[in-house]
Amino acid sequence: MTKFIITTESGSDLPQEMIQRYNVYIIPMHVTMGKETYPDGSFKVQKAFDFYDETGELPKTSGTTPQDNTNVFQRVFDKHPDAHIIHIAYSAVTTVSFNAAKIAAEDYENIHLVDAKNVTIGLAAIVKATAEFIEEHPNTTPESIIDFVEDIRERTRLIFLPKTLTYLKAGGRVSSLAFYGATLLRLHPSIILENGYLVPGKKYRGSFERSLRKMIDTFFTDHNIDAKTVLVGGAPGVTDDHKHLIDDLLNENNVPKTDWIETGAVISCHGGPGAIGIVGFEKN
Repeated sequence: MTKFIITTESGSDLPQEMIQRYNVYIIPMHVTMGKETYPDGSFKVQKAFDFYDETGELPKTSGTTPQDNTNVFQRVFDKHPDAHIIHIAYSAVTTVSFNAAKIAAEDYENIHLVDAKNVTIGLAAIVKATAEFIEEHPNTTPESIIDFVEDIRERTRLIFLPKTLTYLKAGGRVSSLAFYGATLLRLHPSIILENGYLVPGKKYRGSFERSLRKMIDTFFTDHNIDAKTVLVGGAPGVTDDHKHLIDDLLNENNVPKTDWIETGAVISCHGGPGAIGIVGFEKN
């Protein structure tokens, strides 16, 4: 029986429980603040928010390097010489990480790469589902696993709602005019994932809480979501009240209780404090 090990980037925001449960190896992406560059996951996300508050400069995020990937691939093979690595990559159109993994993989056999076309909790959901697929199909092949990922990535629906547009404006994703217009009109634009890109979604008017309700309603109305596949998460700064609200809204849509995933610096640097996201797979 072939042993399969999943690798992915830190930008998947996989919580430690999932990493341990499914024996996933994490390759660090990077965050630059001023003159210092840190491996993603090596510091608390609040440090990035504090840096922006103190300097007015948005931390810069970057993908993995070939050496980052080599370090992890080698660690896997040192421990499991006969294993096959399934590398489920952060969306290739958003970062150099996929190409970095591809370069590193040239020095090894038995590494199989697939672009998840997803980021943050969307990538986490795909990694989790793939790990469960492997467990349920112990005699599977690398080709079947890749086919599985390529199928569910096309059915993955990810949306998140920033609590503030300040970080999107600082990163150039929202113009000053749109920023002030949204503030004046109390608009909360959502962000969705399409073909691997984060793009503007629907705009909701009113309080953040009202917008969350509309976002969740839209998510389940517009998509035939399999409730068992739903994951939720958000940046540091999400209040307990907002978490409880999300739990209630998910319960209304027959979603079993799901653990909260706190997103890391790579996505939080763009969404800002308090941003909330939801992901799920559409049914076949």
